[in-house]
Order: sequence, then C-alpha cells, then structure tokens
Amino acid sequence: MISKLLKMSLMGSVLTCTLAQDVYAAGLSLEQRRKAKEVYINLIDEPPSMDPTKQADAVSGMWLGHIYEGLMTPDKTGRNYVLGSAEAVNVSKDGLQYTYTIRKNAKWQDGKALSAKDFEFAFRRLVDPKFASEYSFIAITAQIVNAEEIVKGKKAPSELGAKALNDSTFQVQLKSPVAFFNSLMAFNVFFPVREDIVKKFGDKFSTNVESIIGNGPFKLTRWVHESSMRMEKAPTYWNASAIKLNAIDAPVILKDGGAIYSQQITGGLDMDMGALDRDRLKLAQKDKKAISSYQDGSVWWFEMNQRPQKLFSNQNLRQALRLVLNRSEFVNKVIAIPGTKVAFGIVPEFLPGSKPSSTFRKESGLAWKDNDLASAKKYIAAYLAETKQTKVPSFTLLGDDRSAAKTQIEYLQGFLKKAFQTEVKIDLVPFKTRLQRMQDGQFDLVMAGWGPDYFDSMTFMDLFMSNNENNHGPFKDAKFDAMIVSAQKENDVAKRTAILTAAEKYLVEEKAGVVPVYQRSRSYIYSEGLEGFVRPPLGADPNLRYAYWK
Repeated sequence: MISKLLKMSLMGSVLTCTLAQDVYAAGLSLEQRRKAKEVYINLIDEPPSMDPTKQADAVSGMWLGHIYEGLMTPDKTGRNYVLGSAEAVNVSKDGLQYTYTIRKNAKWQDGKALSAKDFEFAFRRLVDPKFASEYSFIAITAQIVNAEEIVKGKKAPSELGAKALNDSTFQVQLKSPVAFFNSLMAFNVFFPVREDIVKKFGDKFSTNVESIIGNGPFKLTRWVHESSMRMEKAPTYWNASAIKLNAIDAPVILKDGGAIYSQQITGGLDMDMGALDRDRLKLAQKDKKAISSYQDGSVWWFEMNQRPQKLFSNQNLRQALRLVLNRSEFVNKVIAIPGTKVAFGIVPEFLPGSKPSSTFRKESGLAWKDNDLASAKKYIAAYLAETKQTKVPSFTLLGDDRSAAKTQIEYLQGFLKKAFQTEVKIDLVPFKTRLQRMQDGQFDLVMAGWGPDYFDSMTFMDLFMSNNENNHGPFKDAKFDAMIVSAQKENDVAKRTAILTAAEKYLVEEKAGVVPVYQRSRSYIYSEGLEGFVRPPLGADPNLRYAYWK
C-alpha cells in the first residue's frame, strides 16, 4: 500500500498552484468526463519519487502501479495476484527456482519489446549499494541468492540470483522457499526498468514525463511539479482491450478536507486519493451521500529518534509513551472514522496466520492496559533519576501539513504535554519533506504509518531490522535481527509464526522500539456511475486500471 511510511500519509491543509488552478478551471465537466471516459482525482501530494526501484510511499505507488507492471499483478479485486507481464511461471519442486516467461506482446510505451533483461537490470539495480535503494532489504526478505552479500558490498550486483536466460526468460534463484514470492513480484520495486533510459537521463531519470516510460496500462502525459499530473491509456499495453478509461487526471493539489469535499459534491472531482476526515464524514452523512469504507491495511505508530544523545534513545521514556497513550480516545474521538481500531501490535488484522482460517493477529495476541498513567509515571520517574533531572526535556512532534493531520497532531501535542509535564512543539511540513526528515533523522517523535507490500506479516516485521532503510529510529537490536532472519529461513508455518510472535512482543512490549497506535479504516465518496475501481490494502490505492463509467 505502500510506505505505502513513509508509504502512507494523513490528510491536511490547502496548497494549490496557479498553473494547477488554471488547468483545473479549463477541465471537463462531470458529464463531459463520462463521455470522454476520464476520471478526475485529487493529487493530494507531490510524489516523492517516481523511480520504481527507489519509491517508498503510497502517493508515488499509486501512479507507478498504473504506469508500470511487474511479472505478477493484482487482479480486478485487488486482493489476489495473477500473471502480469509474464505469461507463465514455473516453480521448481523444492521452491527455490522461479522461471518466468515474458509475454510476447508485452511492450514499453515507446513501442520497444519488453525483455527479461529489463527485469535483470531492475533487480540488480535494487540491490546495488551504489544506487542505495531504501527497499534493497526486500530482496533479502525474498531470499534471492546473494542479495544480502551484494547489499553489504561483499559481492557484485551481477552475482544476484536473478538472470535473463534469454530475451523472454527470466529466472530467480532463492536460498530458501518463500511462500509469498509471487506476490512480491507484483510490488513496485520489482517492476522492470530500462537501462538505456536510465543511462540517457542519469540523475533526471523519473523526474519528468520524458524520462518516465512504463510498460503498464497508462502512460504519464503531464507532470507539473507540486501542481498536477495526468496519465492516459497506453495502446502498447498487452491487455489494452481490458482498459476502459482513456485518462486519469489529477488537475490540482488540495490538502484541505473542506475544499476536497466541496469539489467532489459539485462535480469537480470524482475521487480523492485520500479519504474523508471526521468533519467531512459527518457532513457527508448529513448530506445523505453514499459513503464507502475499507480497511487500507495500514498500521500507524510513533517512531522515536533513538540515536545516541536523542531524548527517546532512553528506553524508560519509550516505555512511558507506550503505556500512557489513550488510544481509545484518540481513535474514537479524534480520528472518529468507523472501522479504525486501536493497535497494540504492528501487524494488521487481515494478514494470515499459521492456519487457513486464522490470522497472525488472532494468534499473536498483544495488549496491555491502555492509558496506564500510573505505570507511565514510574518509567518517567526512573528516567529522571537515571539522568539526574527534575523535568523531562522538551521535544518536537513531526507531522504532515494537511488539515486532518493538524487536528490529530494538535490533540497529541496537548496530550503528551500533560502526560510528560513538558513543552511539546509541533512541526507540520509537506508529506515529501516529512519523509525526508525521517530518512535524515531530523525528528524527535513522528506519527508514521506503513501499508503492506505483500500478503504476509513479514512485510511489517522486517521493517525494524538494523539494516532496513525504512527503520527511521533506528531501532537496532541484534536479538531482534536474529529472530527475523530465523523466521525468513523457517519453512514450517507454525514455527515461523511463533518466531514472529515472539519478535513482535520483544520489539513492541519489551523494548518499546516502536509504539503502535491504530489500524486505519477509511471512508470516502465518489462520483455516481464510476465503477470497477478498488481501494485495496495491497498495491496502488485507488486502483483505477479496470475502472469505467457505467
């Protein structure tokens, strides 16, 4: 959903550009869009990166999921994976070798034939330390031969166990069987990338329309930075006959919930990439609008800067934060979106457990007394005694600059100020800036979310390994790392689930390396007559590739 962290972002305040407003004003009416088979969505934010191998957020992921296609791809429900750019896959009996046959009619959007060598280049680029993708860890999770050694600089990218045997055959060798491997092959960072295009544009690759040539159902045709984007149906796509829309247009960036809602009910926008905040939900209910809801698969938590000399490097303060939070009040009164639930663990409810009828969350019960002020005070007192201070130093809460985010952050500011008896500042910045500051370690405390990249609890668990670039704290613990490595190599589902259960408890409860807060549900409205789209917990959200006007 990517993060999908990060991959996900909250809603917030107004930002529009003059050019975007001009484009928007000159746009099509709702009736004209229906006839032209176009859909207008709210851009919501500038995509931080449109490089498939580098992206790590849900905004970029939505666009990339329509412009590119992997060996596998989500089906029309958005919950299952089917063959995408590959027309066949052969898995060896021991589960260690996957051989994909590229479709004969698969092409790039400039007409060039899609080749197995494009996947080979993309996979090698992902693990190359010189490229330094935030997602290089996922090749290790996938157990691709030599991935870990290459990421650590001990072997060359050419030694990766992912090779083009010829133009139409791509083969991947694994160290250990991975039950969810095919679902990984639908994820953005495993999309094909053209070596000639990367070399032609260099540092400018994927920064403008000219340097973005995909192999998916839609081609990017306009990108006015911080303003608007548009993609149109690609006639080169192998399954173009199944694509009914002619264009998906984001004519404007709106961050204010009121402005977004106004444009939706007056026919200016067909859908928001985000969702209704609590105030707009109440308004939609009052206006008797048809409201849809879905679990987006994301879990939201507090990441704490645990670098040496930083305030939350102290475990006592992290434990105080874990215990003192009033998750129930925050979820029910501040967020106030039906279906959103408090979270004590980092893995959401829908991911599978060790049995077909079960889930990881059911098997891995993890909870404690919410809003346990008495226990939190004991940890704060221990911190003060340990550091020989009389008061907890002030700290800053980093957040997004959208209106709903501001409401939530201001509540948390007041709550934490009272709980820790200190000054708590807030710093609200654009989504892209927030991600960069997290990456650079320029924060004290930040509310961040992560959506699943594939259908397995590991997509949340390995985030907090020491070598993961999305571990922004970073939480670094050799015991936790060893537990995750053990789970990655374990083929017995029950044993693997037991290892991950223990690892989650160790991370969250014993070490307070991250503080879970809630699992997100979203409510939204859309233009009447728009059908065939999905709002899935995995992949591009919204997924409009099979959408159409009724």
